Amino acid sequence: MELRNLKGTEDFLFKDQVVRNKIIDTLKQNFEKYGYMPIETPILNYYDLLALKYEEGDEILNEIYRLSDQGNRDIGLRYDLTVPFCKVVGMQKELRLPFRRYEIGKVFRNGPVKLGRTREFYQCDVDVVGIDGRLIETEQIVMAIEIFKCLGIDINVLYNNRKFMNGLLIEAGISNPTFGVIGILDKLDKVDRKTIYKMFNDEGIDNSIVDNIFNIFGKSLDEYNVLYKDSSNELLKNGLNELNDVTDSLKKLNYLDNITFDSYLSRGLEIYTGIVFEFRDKLKRLTGSLGAGGRYDKIITNFINDGNVYPAVGLSFGLEPIYVILKNEEKFSLVDYYIIPMNTEIECLELASKMRDKGKRVLIEMNNRKIKKSFDYANKENIPYVIVIGENEIKENKITIKNMNEGSQEMIDIDEFLRRI
Repeated sequence: MELRNLKGTEDFLFKDQVVRNKIIDTLKQNFEKYGYMPIETPILNYYDLLALKYEEGDEILNEIYRLSDQGNRDIGLRYDLTVPFCKVVGMQKELRLPFRRYEIGKVFRNGPVKLGRTREFYQCDVDVVGIDGRLIETEQIVMAIEIFKCLGIDINVLYNNRKFMNGLLIEAGISNPTFGVIGILDKLDKVDRKTIYKMFNDEGIDNSIVDNIFNIFGKSLDEYNVLYKDSSNELLKNGLNELNDVTDSLKKLNYLDNITFDSYLSRGLEIYTGIVFEFRDKLKRLTGSLGAGGRYDKIITNFINDGNVYPAVGLSFGLEPIYVILKNEEKFSLVDYYIIPMNTEIECLELASKMRDKGKRVLIEMNNRKIKKSFDYANKENIPYVIVIGENEIKENKITIKNMNEGSQEMIDIDEFLRRI
């Protein structure tokens, strides 16, 4: 039998997993700083629950891993963390709103595979239900920018508004835009015009209206404010006002260098009802997004269907594309100190125990490598400090410690060393 992985899945050995763990730890710490609480939801779900927010024929339905269990139930592997979150809100009647949650877990999609996109991958989501108004969208965008700063990635946040997009389509002559039409808008600045015309034609849109779309879309937010200042198109005006609210707030918070209004941005999924945003690497090391999100006010309301409105906003960080960027950017080590005993094994064990009590990660050389090979090993594993303990050092209650990054070396009293670390 040939040993191999399924296409779109991958094993991560310790050096890779150190990077991934760092990303996850950074996300968790920052999510909790903003008041989001952790939850965990099942990977297995009823298929009809997973399909509830989409119409028959939607592309995402074709990507669900669908199967039957021994009870012949129609089930599927979750493809995102939003639907399970909506289910939790609907089932847990004791939840107090607004409710902020984060979840980091595996999702599965039987879709195309490319750099940064696999079929088994982690989503790292934050969502809040029960808050209307633009302040929460502003805070989530700020949170994302600050999280990426912690990860050493400078991002550009593309943002738009689905009400505004639909309003522009009305101006172009499409009074009731379909999900297919919205999806094409995302491609207006990425695909040649001939292909765009054909895509719109396939949706039943004639060329004169496509001409209008090209003339209307692609302008700056300032231009739209001038053009539609006195518009009677309420949907467009509401969307434009929401965009201006978020832009003004981010300007006051000094984040204008990190945001770009993009009239083409639709974020594909039909669930979005207001502000949408997407995070891109400024250095363009990946062409796709590093995360995205937006407002979705209808899905939980429709799930629960109890006569109440459940406004919601969320964003998702993509562990895989972030990992692709960071895996070659930094050197990580699982070890803080590497101790080389010179006929002093018991004394080294004793010192290592005291260092671990102080939270240090300590490895003792146990293969009787020669000194040079031991230092070579420490260098290859990016271990920052090497400690050598020989019989003479023990007699003087001292150790020799080398800083591998600086190349400096000193002999120090053991008690003094333990006080320092």
